[in-house]
Amino acid sequence: MSVELSELRLSRRGNDLEAGVGPDEFVEGYVDFAEFIASDNQLSIYRRFSSLGARNLLYLQAELQLLQFELQTLDQADQAVLTGSGGGEEKKAVEDAAKVWECFKQQAKHNPRQAEKMRMILKLRGLMDEYRTHPVPPAKQISVSQDKDD
Repeated sequence: MSVELSELRLSRRGNDLEAGVGPDEFVEGYVDFAEFIASDNQLSIYRRFSSLGARNLLYLQAELQLLQFELQTLDQADQAVLTGSGGGEEKKAVEDAAKVWECFKQQAKHNPRQAEKMRMILKLRGLMDEYRTHPVPPAKQISVSQDKDD
């Protein structure tokens, strides 16, 4: 097969034969085959790995759903502090963290609940970027529940 690929590659390049470039110009294998594919756009055939892509998307969705649940649990703990009869200082800290990014960032350095929330938010950013860039046409994305976040 490499002889056929080399001959096709050389015949497509035209000038290479006149320049005296021989069929051993590229290492046989991936390098030679890549040069052959690159020589004509119609030869660019690649697998889509549709099943693996779908599986990866399902795993991403499951991971995002779990993060959503965990963040909601932490938000409920914050809400319990706000509605509870506890100290005013803790309430003020929770309110500040909920409203001001810099306060939240500072509290995440010392408060275990806020630190966990920060870790989740940073992880969420990466997963959301990956999820949004997944090659699924927007028309194929559907909502499967009544959640306002879906």
